[in-house]
Amino acid sequence: MSSARPSLAIVIHTEEEFDWNGGFYRSNNKVTHGKELTALCERFIAMDAPVTFALDYAFVDSEEGKKVIEHFNANHQGKVEFATHLHPWVSPPFDEDESKQEEVSNFESYPGNLSKELEYQKLSVLTDKITHVSGQKPTTYLAGRYGIGKNTHETLLGLGYQLDVSISPFTNFSHQQGPDFSHCNNNVSTTDGLCYIPHTTAVLSRIPLVANLFNNNPHWFEKCLQSPLTRFLMKVARVKKQRLSPEGFALNDMKRVIRNQLKLGQQSFVFSFHSPSVKVGLTPYTQTAEALSQFEHDTLALLSWFKEECHGKITLAKDIRV
Repeated sequence: MSSARPSLAIVIHTEEEFDWNGGFYRSNNKVTHGKELTALCERFIAMDAPVTFALDYAFVDSEEGKKVIEHFNANHQGKVEFATHLHPWVSPPFDEDESKQEEVSNFESYPGNLSKELEYQKLSVLTDKITHVSGQKPTTYLAGRYGIGKNTHETLLGLGYQLDVSISPFTNFSHQQGPDFSHCNNNVSTTDGLCYIPHTTAVLSRIPLVANLFNNNPHWFEKCLQSPLTRFLMKVARVKKQRLSPEGFALNDMKRVIRNQLKLGQQSFVFSFHSPSVKVGLTPYTQTAEALSQFEHDTLALLSWFKEECHGKITLAKDIRV
């Protein structure tokens, strides 16, 4: 384990509320969880844990969203970052085909699948919107549905972005017409001055050698999932892919992710969740008051543990140690 002090960024997918099992509709632009989001993030800041809000158009254009931004600008400047989160189905401008339809196709829900011109236009409009409402020009990007594409890098450079946190390691979305990150682990990279820090994800196993093998050779994880024999062996070795998030993962799971990655030498971590999860009934992860209470407990406990036991620092995404 490195003696350097690790850093962790809290990145919130700050967005509208919608049916996660439904389609992608332009009318899905309601935001009712602003008070709950403000309350939880106040608890983060009270423990010296800055927050990066990756804002989509529906949130930043809503009354509750604007109140959240105004609150943190007025009370905690320097403790929050306003980043960009592009959901194409609610982000103008809309091309001629989009204007004629209420529902956006699965293919077009990934920003990187849009034409080069339309992806640029939507990102440009959203960047200007966030700058106008928050007073901060965003320099960190998180693609909606992690959907970066072949033109995204050039687009981000053209708009002055410095950091992308869209990569989802060990994950292949191609069956949903999305990007394939199965060749990616948690390594930080920089191309043309644009830094890429993945959403922290680990492949864990009861056998450390197996875990290390997959984490250092991410394409093997995807390959082994294709064979019944290797899938059986992975089951015996209790191989699991786990994300650094309270959505679907328990406190001990998240601690295991961090411990494992620290042993591999990782020093930069992205901890994330979706903003609607802070209110009961809005996402699959917090359908009951009990589930929400556990979500909040695990989140706060994980952040405290990272600071105290790992001697880590919680920072804004744009300031994360690389």
